[in-house]
Amino acid sequence: MSNRFERQERLFGREGQERLRDTCVTVVGAGGVGGFVILELALLGVGRIIVIEPEDLDETNKNRYPTARHDDPVPGSLKVDLAERLIMGFDPTVHVQKVPHSLISADGFRGVIAGKAVFGCLDNEGARLVLNEVCAAYEKPYIDVATDIIPGEPPEYGGRVVTNWNGEGCTVCRTQLDVEEAQAELAGEAGKQLRRALYGVDRDLLGRSGPSVVSINGVVASLAATEFVMAVTGLRKPQPLLTYHGRTGKVTANTDAPTPDCYYCKAVRGMREQADLNRYIP
Repeated sequence: MSNRFERQERLFGREGQERLRDTCVTVVGAGGVGGFVILELALLGVGRIIVIEPEDLDETNKNRYPTARHDDPVPGSLKVDLAERLIMGFDPTVHVQKVPHSLISADGFRGVIAGKAVFGCLDNEGARLVLNEVCAAYEKPYIDVATDIIPGEPPEYGGRVVTNWNGEGCTVCRTQLDVEEAQAELAGEAGKQLRRALYGVDRDLLGRSGPSVVSINGVVASLAATEFVMAVTGLRKPQPLLTYHGRTGKVTANTDAPTPDCYYCKAVRGMREQADLNRYIP
């Protein structure tokens, strides 16, 4: 192995570095947060990265996507292609698998199942609920990453990282996902329209154009990448829930026990094909 990782190995050793190289990571969402996760995975020396993202680059993405360049054509630049370019620029030995399709598709589900660990970098509750279920059904270590900016006087901004590494608590039983909102988004004809909108047909249906700032995305993505490194290398157990409070500059760790009898952790976990995930596919 190249000595390019020598400084990292001073922390978690050659064996830890080899574990990173042997890990296949799936990243769902290659946007403002997912782009930073992908960047750090490549620099850390992860050997295989699967990127699931159906969208093209938008002009408003260029001020906060580490994957984007000023001259990337809009439209005409698939985010998965930009992610691959970034990874190859750091380390051409990384195997990149691009999935330019919806998470909620046969290809998307296969991409999640193929990973040894999964990052969810999504900004929609319905998609996050589906990804939580896929990871539970196939017992995939799952890190859910989200940022949030709430305008006001003063504004609130920051983000959080939920790490469900060994089935010890998911985004639902840690109350970090609005299940009612997610179910409403996925239900009936409105849900079908939303899924089409989410995955490439009519983005105007979404109305999801909230504030987003590159530095906040980077902070939260780095917290998530660090918990991943801790888990893979065995340096320590990952924290189940980290919250970044941007206004006060603090990061807090919540180690409270998750809500008991979680449907996804207790009933769905390990069901694999019997979970009937294809019911989500339009």
